Amino acid sequence: MPNALRNSLPEVSSLVIFISSSLFAVFISTIVLSVEPSVAPSSSTSGLLYIAYYLVAAVVFSAVIIVLSKRFKMNFLKWIFIALIGFMVFYVWSYVGALIAQTYLEYYIMVIGAPLIVMALLVVKREWYVIDIAGFFLCAGLASILGTILGIWAAVIFLAAFAVYDYISVYKTKHMVSLAKVAVDADLPMLFIFPNNASEKLGKVELTDEGVEGHKAMLLGFGDIAFPGIMVVASAIYGYSVGHPLEFILLPLLGGIAGMLLLVTGKVKKPAPGLPFLNTGVILGFLACFLYFTFVL
Repeated sequence: MPNALRNSLPEVSSLVIFISSSLFAVFISTIVLSVEPSVAPSSSTSGLLYIAYYLVAAVVFSAVIIVLSKRFKMNFLKWIFIALIGFMVFYVWSYVGALIAQTYLEYYIMVIGAPLIVMALLVVKREWYVIDIAGFFLCAGLASILGTILGIWAAVIFLAAFAVYDYISVYKTKHMVSLAKVAVDADLPMLFIFPNNASEKLGKVELTDEGVEGHKAMLLGFGDIAFPGIMVVASAIYGYSVGHPLEFILLPLLGGIAGMLLLVTGKVKKPAPGLPFLNTGVILGFLACFLYFTFVL
């Protein structure tokens, strides 16, 4: 592999994960809405209460993890995270499996086998690519769920609020940095790992202020992929309702790509909060599309 490509492999990988996870989330949501149309948002502001709920939950979750890490061993939390990932894989395959399975037996093999395989790999083979695959399903599933139930303007406010929270938690209170270090130290599956050398086995990594100890690799929180994916899904659903689904998928995606490129290649103080860049990008992409089809055409 040429050195130039190898040196940019983490950045390329982050873009691939974001694009593929978001598109997969849109795909899942189309299946969900075809099976259960009642879950669609009743208005463009449906789900506004989720903003306060999830902001409080994020603060409490971070505080509990950090406090517990100082007092107890965190082995039990690893099992909780693995179980949550397993549940999300089950959720994803419960819809995808229904679409592709030809028999009930095939369906149950997929629905039961997929989460068991992912959880088993997280236990016995803690390599970066296993964690990244698990993160892909988690992010796609979460983006599909919240993007489906949130109205489009509720999604915009939701992402804007979390962008502000992420900025404060990284640059001001710095508790998100502490949480990332706890996640790495306690071996919690919460972060994507993108190494410069895809064939390298990283094993258990250690996080310092300069990055991954002893390796050239980039870390990216699962939330940095899942949250902008929510906007892509919500925008896609809105696009279907106004007859322009493709445009309302592509513009937020392009905005997210621009935000990701600025985050990973720009002169940004590291460690950096991802959501101010990514969420702003997908929001601006949606708004550009909305304004064009509302006031130009």
